Amino acid sequence: MLFYTVEEFFRKAESVKPLTREEEKVLAAAMKNGDEAAKTRIIEGYLPFTAGVIRRQPPQRQTLRLVLRCCMLLEREVQRFDFLQEGETFAHRLSWGLRQAVTREIVER
Repeated sequence: MLFYTVEEFFRKAESVKPLTREEEKVLAAAMKNGDEAAKTRIIEGYLPFTAGVIRRQPPQRQTLRLVLRCCMLLEREVQRFDFLQEGETFAHRLSWGLRQAVTREIVER
């Protein structure tokens, strides 16, 4: 997923409907069977969540570099996470990773 401006990312995130828990489970099962469209839909379903974390930052920290870092983290976490297990939710794990990505971005600037 590639964005050329931060505003473009926010527009895309606003236009996407977040996933329900049931949709997430159905898509996770399809993704486990190799369905790339299901994986893409899960990633897109979590764009509003990711945008919310980025929006909490001051405007000078809302950079394209931060957006791309967070999107890459989102894609990587979707590939790693086992959506069908009970216990920790994907949103919890993603929020932890996004906070870490924001912190790294601040330190590296």
